[in-house]
Amino acid sequence: TIDEKLNNLSLSGDASKPNEQTTYPHLNQLTINEYTPGQGIGSHVDTETAFDDGLLIITLNGGIVMEFRKVATDSNNDGSDGVGATSNNVKKLVYLPPRSLVLLSGDARYKWEHMIVSRTTDTINGEVLPRKLRVSLTLRTALALPKGVGQTALPLPLYESALFPPRWGQLSDDALANSQRDSGGNDAQQKSAERSDLVTPATESKHVHAVYDAIATQWHHTRGKRGVLWPGATRFLENLPRGSLVADVGCGDGKYFSAIQAAHSYVIGTNISEPLLKTALAAGAAAADVSDSTGKKGLESGPQFQKLSPEQRASSAHPAVAVADCIHLPLRSASCDAAICIAVMHHLSTEGRRIRCLAELRRIVRVGGLINVQAWALEQETDSRRKFHGTDVLVPFNAQPKYLQAVAKDDEVGNDKSQSVPSSTDGTKGKGVAQMMAEQYNGAEFDSKKNLVVFQRYCHMYRKGELEQLCERVPGLEVMESCTTERARTFGMAMLPYKSRAPLVEMVVHCASYPPPLCSPLTWSIATSPP
Repeated sequence: TIDEKLNNLSLSGDASKPNEQTTYPHLNQLTINEYTPGQGIGSHVDTETAFDDGLLIITLNGGIVMEFRKVATDSNNDGSDGVGATSNNVKKLVYLPPRSLVLLSGDARYKWEHMIVSRTTDTINGEVLPRKLRVSLTLRTALALPKGVGQTALPLPLYESALFPPRWGQLSDDALANSQRDSGGNDAQQKSAERSDLVTPATESKHVHAVYDAIATQWHHTRGKRGVLWPGATRFLENLPRGSLVADVGCGDGKYFSAIQAAHSYVIGTNISEPLLKTALAAGAAAADVSDSTGKKGLESGPQFQKLSPEQRASSAHPAVAVADCIHLPLRSASCDAAICIAVMHHLSTEGRRIRCLAELRRIVRVGGLINVQAWALEQETDSRRKFHGTDVLVPFNAQPKYLQAVAKDDEVGNDKSQSVPSSTDGTKGKGVAQMMAEQYNGAEFDSKKNLVVFQRYCHMYRKGELEQLCERVPGLEVMESCTTERARTFGMAMLPYKSRAPLVEMVVHCASYPPPLCSPLTWSIATSPP
């Protein structure tokens, strides 16, 4: 094992403290390198003046043999430039298998150079192993310049991005106009039509995005805090293999995050509403801040949180989330094992955007992965309190004024500015808070009987078989299960790209590679935070 090899390595000059434990609380820099078969790196010692003691190297996907050479004592070369004279007679070879971590500290950090020889195979215990693509994560403590002569260099301060959660931009109307003006011919017109699906229609901006931004706090209070989850989604998550990477597309306030973690999977969440995502961040931080041995934190944690281990609870404080539209995701193709898209697709107002959403879900999920989609259905049972008279409707949401932020009413969606509740001198004398709030929000109404602010949410109600027909128009998707549940309120669909896992029939379909994304992938900036 890697532990046995490291124990036998004995690169340290002090073997008197074999069980001494050292922590590295100031790690503040991460380097990610990709090595294809045949690539290597020259012999070196990481610059002492730039990095503190303790280098942690994590190996992923493919193993590699790392070579260590002891730096010879040379009074003319102090090694400060990262390259020193080496003793060719003192050499150690260590195999770093996938999912391993190696720590270079003390003499191993300063008195031994390390390198990877450029070749396509490695010989391990007499067996020749071909190299695979290797990804290495190297964690270091970067040092600031000393403030004065003779003073010790301190670790660089830790910073987090001022923009969090990160925002994945949408195509602007100007960009769309330019693309349409420059287009010519049928192919170009088709591409222009595809790009037009990326532009948010006014209906969604006013009756979906603006509404959820306004009601985010109340939505989290009535859904996320209480752990209101759709049973079909939780069953889907519980049946995923351990260690699955799940994309929660349209994650809202992150109410499914704990269910994903409880299933021993990992989650990346995206949502178009930044206020909703911020409730997920606040809830994660509050739930992780447990103070008693039971780990309970009232409603803030939700019932799913109680199933998590202490390590899982701690990780929920910093969920991986980004502001992004479901039809334009900041994830690499085939990067996820599964995806869920719960109560999202009924908020898409055009067929092109619904197909684009399904295509994005298929793009980010690997071949053989699963996708679960649920949306509202048109057909309702006779005893259902929901009665819809068409496929495209406005569904009211009754908001309590105490959960709303005061905003300045603006004629255009998305241009609201925060302000305090108007005073009586603004013509609001005699009006209640709910009425004043309703007048400030564009499109909101005041319910005088209930003293509530009423928002109208756009919803597309799916006819029976409609979602399945949309899936048929997306290459690489195969419907594995389709049903109506909870009083015919939702369609639950599990879709498998390219390969059937039906119990009685097995089918393998050879297909072309994933199409390239319409826009370039998002470059993530990695920020560390104090432990």
